[in-house]
Amino acid sequence: MGTARRRRRSCWRWGLLVFASSLVMPGATRAQSASDAALRDRVLQLVERLDGEKPEARDAAEAALVKLGARALPLLPAPAEGTSQERKARLDRIRKAIGEAQPDADASPSHVTLKAKGIRLSDALQQIQKQTGNPISDLRELEGAETTNPSLDLELEKVSFYEALDQVARKAEVTVSGFTGDGSVGITVGKPPEKALVQYVGPFRVGLRDISERRDFQAGAAMANVAFEISWEPRLRPMMLALKADQLVIKDDQGRDVKPQVMTEGNDVVLRPENPTAEVNVNLDAPERSAAKLAELTVRAELTLPAGIKTFRFPSLNQQDVTLKQGDVSVTLQGTEVDEQVWKVGVILTYPGKGPAFESYRQGLFNNRLWLERADGSRFEHNGGFSNTGSDGGRLGFEYLFVDAPGKPADYRFVYETPSRVVAVPLEFTFKDVPLP
Repeated sequence: MGTARRRRRSCWRWGLLVFASSLVMPGATRAQSASDAALRDRVLQLVERLDGEKPEARDAAEAALVKLGARALPLLPAPAEGTSQERKARLDRIRKAIGEAQPDADASPSHVTLKAKGIRLSDALQQIQKQTGNPISDLRELEGAETTNPSLDLELEKVSFYEALDQVARKAEVTVSGFTGDGSVGITVGKPPEKALVQYVGPFRVGLRDISERRDFQAGAAMANVAFEISWEPRLRPMMLALKADQLVIKDDQGRDVKPQVMTEGNDVVLRPENPTAEVNVNLDAPERSAAKLAELTVRAELTLPAGIKTFRFPSLNQQDVTLKQGDVSVTLQGTEVDEQVWKVGVILTYPGKGPAFESYRQGLFNNRLWLERADGSRFEHNGGFSNTGSDGGRLGFEYLFVDAPGKPADYRFVYETPSRVVAVPLEFTFKDVPLP
């Protein structure tokens, strides 16, 4: 079993099984870091002009910050002691204007056009990443494998992200893996299978991994299991996957229905951005022995995506019981407990709503993004896991762990991202004429 495969965590098990894992966010590349630094400098320069002497200069700076859009939100400073009322008022207006202008999550597929002769693998991956906004990591060196960089002839014309990546991988004789542990799609050593059962559905890639059968002679029962691997573009960061158990359609090659073994509960799972892939196992009654194939295997699901991301910036990690509010969502920094090399940060979220949609949103809060930030804008990412400390009505508590952060809590600001709303995206796929074991 390969290194990428060993990264998988133990997970829940149901009549319909979905596998997921916990939160770790990807580190920035050098190029991305330089871009972030340039944007941060630009934002800080414009902020300084918000209370300048000339009204037209103040208006121009405010308009420029609004134009930068959602990228500027996490970089806008929280009001500090001594901040002028003019600057505070303009910062409030900027945050509101950007927040209202944010569109719903874009669930349309990214497309890649790349036509080149003799392009290197590394350059091709860079182009795909640039065109789609999806991070790609080459894991081969990390796994102790030889890092080749072959030349490729590519003729990609507006194909989806995963279709483009799979074509490049086949030509370069490397394998695509969603089990990276850092939120990216990985390239690993190994030639991809020639006859993989794969479908590209919008921004998703669905692979049928295997079908197995088992007979329990004591219980007199025969069971089968169909294993899928569902991958999504990392930029989507889905929060929930809900399988539509009552809409499964399974027929053998003689037209007979094959009944799924579906429990009435547990068909939803919280997804994490750590690995942009989920394994889905559908348990069935074993098909009749006279059947050679599954003529039809249709699965329907729904993914909940975050939209309207809000960013809360606390001036100091050393603060206690400080609440920031944006619209109907508020975040309270309870305080930070230092336990040797581990900092335990308590957070309470308060949010509106009720009903099934609200429950999906509540569960999705488990993949919120957070980090520590120094005065110079450098970040220390959340790296130590978390626990849910309680839930009461519209309030949800968390304790987040930061391990081996240099300095002391007072050296850092605390930044927390959470969605203000969610959108539901359907996923449906059908495999036909699937050979039975």
